[in-house]
Amino acid sequence: MSEIITRLLRRRWLLPVATIVAVLAIVLVVGGALLLPRALAAPAQPLPFQHNKHVAAGVQCIFCHPGVQTSAVAGLPSLNKCMGCHASVLPKDPKDQADANKLIKQWESGQPIRWVRVFEQPDFVHFNHRPHIAAGVACESCHGDIARMGYAQSYNLNMGFCLNCHRKQAPEKVTKLISCETCHY
Repeated sequence: MSEIITRLLRRRWLLPVATIVAVLAIVLVVGGALLLPRALAAPAQPLPFQHNKHVAAGVQCIFCHPGVQTSAVAGLPSLNKCMGCHASVLPKDPKDQADANKLIKQWESGQPIRWVRVFEQPDFVHFNHRPHIAAGVACESCHGDIARMGYAQSYNLNMGFCLNCHRKQAPEKVTKLISCETCHY
């Protein structure tokens, strides 16, 4: 009997440690559940821009983001680009006129739109849209279903995401595509 009590006394540290571990686990789960939606939420933009409405109107991604065909960066539309359409096109839904009026007010101010980037890679990643577009990779493959998004939202673009796709390419291309130097140079 005394041997059992001795064993229990030696392990009395176990209950406080288990309690601390359990509390930390609960804090991490609850904290993650509360913070993750904020981390993935679209950043506030200077003007309302509903991707889904523009896609429904037939606007192609490359119209507003022409850099995908010629450079590393897709680019963001200028005020001139926006007003090229909105100077003569009225929104289909009259409720959207207030948003168009904000655009017109920005145009009249003579100040450029300072869009906030939604998709941004770390400095140690060198991504280029051009080879992806040339290979026929659809924008939705990496950016999600923009046609269903109002405001562009962050998508899970990380090294694992990219490597998963690169490994699915033609066998003769895989070695180069999964080489570190392909994206980190």
